[in-house]
Amino acid sequence: MTRRGVQLRTPAPFDLDLTVRSHGFYDLPPWTYEKERRCLRRPLLVAGGRPVEVDIVPHPGGGLRVGVRAAGRLSAAERREALALVRACLALDEDLAPFYACIEELGAGPRPGSLPSLAWAVKRGAGRLLRSPSVFEDAVKTLCTTNCTWALTRVMVRNLVEHLGAPAPSGARAFPTPAAMAGRGERFYREAIRAGYRARALAAIAEEVASGALDMERWRESSLSTEELASRIRELQGFGPYATEHLLRLLGRYEHLALDAWLRSKLTRLRRRRRAPSDRAIARWYAPYGRFAGLAMWLEATGDWHAKEPTWP
Repeated sequence: MTRRGVQLRTPAPFDLDLTVRSHGFYDLPPWTYEKERRCLRRPLLVAGGRPVEVDIVPHPGGGLRVGVRAAGRLSAAERREALALVRACLALDEDLAPFYACIEELGAGPRPGSLPSLAWAVKRGAGRLLRSPSVFEDAVKTLCTTNCTWALTRVMVRNLVEHLGAPAPSGARAFPTPAAMAGRGERFYREAIRAGYRARALAAIAEEVASGALDMERWRESSLSTEELASRIRELQGFGPYATEHLLRLLGRYEHLALDAWLRSKLTRLRRRRRAPSDRAIARWYAPYGRFAGLAMWLEATGDWHAKEPTWP
């Protein structure tokens, strides 16, 4: 087994824990996270579908230390690809300077009561959302969050990884490829994965991507407008307004809010409202943030996850 470690530069400021726990996907296989050590791990598939494993921890000299393990010889090209995937997963190359400038500008004058206090995000470098190595994985996991409890989401994703993921050197399994998921049929997803009504959509999306009819990996760097991209995503079977806007958020498009029952309830409680506000009212609260409205809302809703005594729903 070959293991190579390298120091990876990060933006400043950067906090690995803020990015990892930016939303719940770190709690889904094949990610594992040791919060005490701030160590993030997972298997990745590099060119040719070869599984390698990465572990990511803060580097004492700044940035991150990334270890890459593989069975047999690890080529320089494979190591570079693994590091590029790590950068993508942690959104290290996303430019959040305009968002931070917007927060500071809005906070410089009299602050309307509807604006959240987000100075902490600028100070700590919050706002980078953990992503999967592929848009396909993010899309499948998003579908597994619709209309269900988080416990059921974990069951579905765990079953997908255990049944269809390629084994890595340690025995952990990678997230399944579109080819591994294609051809399984609706019954498999309903019975083995416990996907319920999502079974047909999982089978259809996997077939479409595996056949080459859909190249969703281009969406991460797409020049399409957000509305055009949203229109493409809505064509996916099983993707309604929430799932579409949630995937947009993971693609770095923050204009929409991706409101669900949990968010509406959390915002009602944070804003100390007697009644749940309408979606239109919530949209007005964050409209001053422009194209970062959804990110501002998300940081307000999840800020207590990163306080001195962190919470988790």
